[in-house]
Amino acid sequence: MRQIRIFEELIKARLEVDVAGLVAGARARLESRLSLQPIPVDNDLADRAGPLGWGRVRTFAWEAPGFRKVVLTHVAMRPMIDGFALSALPSPKLAAPVFACDLMALPTRVSVNVDVYGAPELGASAKRAVLEPLGESFVRLGTGAGPAWAADLASGVGLHARVSPRAVDDAFGALTGALARYLEVAQTAQEGPGGPETQRAFFQAFHDHGPRKGALGRVMGAAWAERYSRLIFE
Repeated sequence: MRQIRIFEELIKARLEVDVAGLVAGARARLESRLSLQPIPVDNDLADRAGPLGWGRVRTFAWEAPGFRKVVLTHVAMRPMIDGFALSALPSPKLAAPVFACDLMALPTRVSVNVDVYGAPELGASAKRAVLEPLGESFVRLGTGAGPAWAADLASGVGLHARVSPRAVDDAFGALTGALARYLEVAQTAQEGPGGPETQRAFFQAFHDHGPRKGALGRVMGAAWAERYSRLIFE
């Protein structure tokens, strides 16, 4: 009975997570830091309903000074998954890594991933320097290793954790803190080597292993997932 009560409490806490509010908060942080200009997005990528009306994926894309593309997506497939993903691709001329994060409310847990990614030409220290100052807050959330397929590109000090729905505010705070730190570093980045190689490697890794292979690809269809993956990662 105790285990059942704990499970019920987790479900209740999960259903109380205001994902739409988190999406609005992430967008507000972007708008406060960057001069965003909308990038046209095909209607079915900007707002896509799932089969029989179950589930919805809304996507916003922008460019900004120093950034080739910033994409924010709200994935709402309650009660299975409800969350958002954000990627930021700097100008390829800059010696700066790519930023990617997501926060997904699952049935009894919240998954949070935040990291920066760069090709070997960018240098390991350039990647580690972005998020390393936030390591203590990541440890408190129980961070672990990221996906093996992205290990060669990742910083090695990112946030990859599953936490109780009760800790969603802490997870979101860590994510937005990392976003703020990344934007600060990227906006002061200088032109240098590694940018084009980083963006090609980032696209290939996430295109091969990301949404096309997960729930979005299965629910929304392979053709849509192919186009969506190119929008956010290419």
